[in-house]
Amino acid sequence: MTTTAPRDATTPLTTDRGVRRQLVHKRAVEHVLTTAVARHGDRLLGSAQLPRCHRYFNDTSTPYYDLLLVAEAARQTVEAMTHELLDVPLDARFVLGGLAVEITRLPALRIGPAPTDLAVELHIDRSRRSRSGTLRALEGVAQCHVEGEPAARFSGALRFVPADTYTDLRADPAPEPAGTRADSPADPAPGPADPLPPRGTPALVGRTDPRNVLIGRPDVRGHETLARVVPDPADPVFFDHPLDHLPGMLLVEAARQCALVARARDSGVPVTALVATACRAAFREFAEHDAPLWCRARPEGPSGVRVSVEQRDRAIGTVDVEFTTSPDTAPAGEGLPSGHGGEPATDPGAGP
Repeated sequence: MTTTAPRDATTPLTTDRGVRRQLVHKRAVEHVLTTAVARHGDRLLGSAQLPRCHRYFNDTSTPYYDLLLVAEAARQTVEAMTHELLDVPLDARFVLGGLAVEITRLPALRIGPAPTDLAVELHIDRSRRSRSGTLRALEGVAQCHVEGEPAARFSGALRFVPADTYTDLRADPAPEPAGTRADSPADPAPGPADPLPPRGTPALVGRTDPRNVLIGRPDVRGHETLARVVPDPADPVFFDHPLDHLPGMLLVEAARQCALVARARDSGVPVTALVATACRAAFREFAEHDAPLWCRARPEGPSGVRVSVEQRDRAIGTVDVEFTTSPDTAPAGEGLPSGHGGEPATDPGAGP
């Protein structure tokens, strides 16, 4: 039996089995990363194990655990904590307002010959409860450790909505928020004549498995990279169970892929040498199944990219991604020249 705990914790958590799948909102046991949660005094502790052969999370080109794998492990562990330790009902719907994840020590997340156990401790900054005492919302930070050393930080804002309230929420479309109009191509109502475009090649976004590509072939327009999101509702990774909207983690991954293409093109560093080390996402609206969804990426500063996620002619969210060059990269000068980090289309007619 393996045990893990954040530094100074006196009650180690077992990592020899996963928690009940319902606690992390999964149908398939194979997608459960969280192994235990427990309260120790006023501390909220959890553990997760990072896989080394996952079809999606381990389809990378650098020898480090992926940023969004760490985010998913932390997210699952926080969700399990809310149910097991904070008494959020299992049928409550979780509405994500935003999230941020940052790798604080990349060497701690290097993939080795043994599985890596992630110790998670949740610090709640703000919370709101109903008159009956049920937790309705929280904002907080989850500190993630590997072998007692800080490795990453995960933070976010969650609302816990009763099932009947959620049904009413989704049935009553919110008015368009002020200032969210975007100059993306107008999106007519899709139908049989509006099929999804083919996905880009795996090499374009640093993948090897075509199933893990979530964007179409990008279109470069000046300093911007525009790509259509190409979701697959039959994909068991992002659609483990039916959803009435596109999941937030799918949006973040699509944005990350578009950002990777933009960063590689701007820096001249191959996509295979870039490691995402931080991501911050904020969403104003749900992303719907029935309208085209776009990612518009623009490099910012020496290592960042801002991505606008757009649907029905307006921005529904933003995703900021930071990259670094992998320490395992070939010596400088062996990368691609600027403009050749991938295979984006430059023909104005190639975009929407």
